[in-house]
Amino acid sequence: MILPLAEARARVDGLRALFDPCRLCPRLCGVRRLAGETGFCRARARLRVASWAVHRGEEPCISGTRGSGTIFASHCTLQCCFCQNFPFSQLGHGQDMEPGELAERMLDLAARGVHNINLVTPTPQAPLLLDAYVEARARGLTLPLVYNTSGYESLEVLRRLEGLVDIYLPDLKYADDAVAGELSAVRDYVAHDRAAIVEMARQVGPLQVDAEGIATRGMIIRHLVVPGGLQGTRASFEWLREALGTEVQISLMCQYFPAWRAPERPGLDRRLTDEEYLEAIATVEELGFTNVLAQDPTEVGGA
Repeated sequence: MILPLAEARARVDGLRALFDPCRLCPRLCGVRRLAGETGFCRARARLRVASWAVHRGEEPCISGTRGSGTIFASHCTLQCCFCQNFPFSQLGHGQDMEPGELAERMLDLAARGVHNINLVTPTPQAPLLLDAYVEARARGLTLPLVYNTSGYESLEVLRRLEGLVDIYLPDLKYADDAVAGELSAVRDYVAHDRAAIVEMARQVGPLQVDAEGIATRGMIIRHLVVPGGLQGTRASFEWLREALGTEVQISLMCQYFPAWRAPERPGLDRRLTDEEYLEAIATVEELGFTNVLAQDPTEVGGA
């Protein structure tokens, strides 16, 4: 975080102003959380967290040698039918706590040697999560903050995050809103995701790593390959090449498997094949992207 604490607290207050009526995501549902109303994401007025742990399964520059201090927030602004984290993203499992309690968890993770604090699906609870992070900073936390998101973000929210977030980890899920609506229950994903990625790039710039190869600032764009090529790799990366060039850091992910409601969906009721994943890699390379993190399908359960 590059902001002084007083300014960081002011930014959190600005986020809190978007909390009720809720305008934290592009749905702009306007629910009155403080009155007990819930919108599409079903998040309430109190912070709810599914888990906090040392996570070693992120990109190498995020997990590093000591792991990422990952906070899995409950609830999500999307409803991906194949979500692997559905118990807390969709069903809302988790533990209610005060931001001060979460700040203690962050400090505990820091004491265990993690490289960063990593907020996963933070958007529905951004003011509360950032309140906890700033409180942990006030108590001595010095680790960079990772904002790990689906990419379905409001520019108003993102602009209030500038200087608070060190590393953005957005998804580039789809190139077709009809597909996004069918698979993730969001019919205006593409424009919001693309605008968000451009704004994130403006704020933090290219990925920066330290002498040990650990990320300290910047952005990594994640792109999950799904069966049948429904993610629209070519169209997404043609846009990305035009918008940000070919040197942006990409993470191509192959860990799709038919979780949650995917077994009920023909075409999504199977694992990704090696051929489908390799085709996505070839497409990204053909388009000229030079910083691509790829996975080994045999290590993540590919077929």
